[in-house]
Amino acid sequence: MSEHYSRGSLNAISYLSYYFVGALVSTLGIVLGPLCAAFNKDPSFIGQVFTLMNIGMFVPIMLGGILMKKWGLQRPLVIAAALTILISALLFATPTLTMFSVAVAIIGACGGIFMTIGSYLVVRINPDEKRRSSALIFTDFFFSLAGATLSFLLAWMFKMGASWMAMYAIMGGLGVIMLILTLRSRYPSTEAPEAAHQETTSKEPWGRPVWLLCGALFLFLLAEPIFTMWTPGYLQWRFQVLPEQAALYTTVYWVAKAIGLFLNQFTVKWMKLRTFLLICTAVGLVSIMLITNSANTTLILIACGTFGFFNSGLFSGLMSYGSLQVSHSSPTLISALLTCGTVGTLLFATVSSLVNSHFGLHGAVNASTISYALLMVTLLMAVACSKAERLHQGEAVAV
Repeated sequence: MSEHYSRGSLNAISYLSYYFVGALVSTLGIVLGPLCAAFNKDPSFIGQVFTLMNIGMFVPIMLGGILMKKWGLQRPLVIAAALTILISALLFATPTLTMFSVAVAIIGACGGIFMTIGSYLVVRINPDEKRRSSALIFTDFFFSLAGATLSFLLAWMFKMGASWMAMYAIMGGLGVIMLILTLRSRYPSTEAPEAAHQETTSKEPWGRPVWLLCGALFLFLLAEPIFTMWTPGYLQWRFQVLPEQAALYTTVYWVAKAIGLFLNQFTVKWMKLRTFLLICTAVGLVSIMLITNSANTTLILIACGTFGFFNSGLFSGLMSYGSLQVSHSSPTLISALLTCGTVGTLLFATVSSLVNSHFGLHGAVNASTISYALLMVTLLMAVACSKAERLHQGEAVAV
């Protein structure tokens, strides 16, 4: 089948899609304080408002397959980019709490469209399983790059007196870049390129390992945003550090994660994927326990870097391991894994805000520790009953 699409531009769209969603999710802890001050609300209330963003993000991810089948790839991307620009402009014109609530819901929905189509594009233009694992990890690198760059930038801007709207000026700028990219790109068909495998793939049961890995993705995407949202406030409360000093800890996390993602696209080519996932989860669990319970700020800073580095390949690694549990992975399976995982992103603000209201900041950050411990248990169960090693034995895929 002839490929009539612009691979370079499509890769750029995938990278920017993950950067956009990373910008939304990874900076919540940084922008939380300025928002509370601007609207005179407590952190639990603003945390609940961010649930609207997560709901907005979840809906297009859940309906991504239908959306792409009906409208193709370009039209949803163009609409989402244009909406991001429009809503950012309206937010500047009317910076009220009501407008902010509407804006985060719509921008969240735009992020969900970007992430769904960005993930599909990686799968679509990388049919080889090993290359797909590497490509997914490198694409996820841009999610962490957003956290690494914007956590530092926003902390500096807020220190210089900028308002919370600086965050949404950045989102509007990303929308402009996305609109330019989407309008000038050529896209592949959304029909499966391997028609011969369609009937086999549709009839092949996914089995218990796939659903366990869906659960693992849910727990991962519940734990990480809880950690990034509440850690800065927790450190300010417990150690009486300044906001910009607290932001340093999450910045170290995102920088280490970005470095890890850049390196791990090569690691997964020589290490068995299940070994990679187990080592990263075990080290990550020890690190997050230190971050949320240690009384030594230097140790917490080191643990933030360690956590970021070893946490880096888990999202894409779990996605890849899930796709290897069937003979021929499909975009439907990738979409299902992504959808189940995104439920964690949907719930994290609500769950952690409720925990914060009952048990305080220490309880809120430890909600991420509990989620991570459950992730370790779920992953061990998935590895124990995995079909990937048997299905792909003899292939050039390290599972």
